[in-house]
Amino acid sequence: MGRWRRQWRGRGEAGVLSKGSPGRPRLSDAQIARLERERERGRWFAVGPTSGGRRRGSGR
Repeated sequence: MGRWRRQWRGRGEAGVLSKGSPGRPRLSDAQIARLERERERGRWFAVGPTSGGRRRGSGR
């Protein structure tokens, strides 16, 4: 709380505004373009065919 208060007193609202998450890197333009291409292709291309979570012989 003391750090927040010092920032508030020293810089006002600008001192306490969020600067975003420091732990997650931002995507590059190339990575964003790839995600867009994959999204356009659909789920099957991104993860492959699925069986809806069921396994053969599970008795369900």
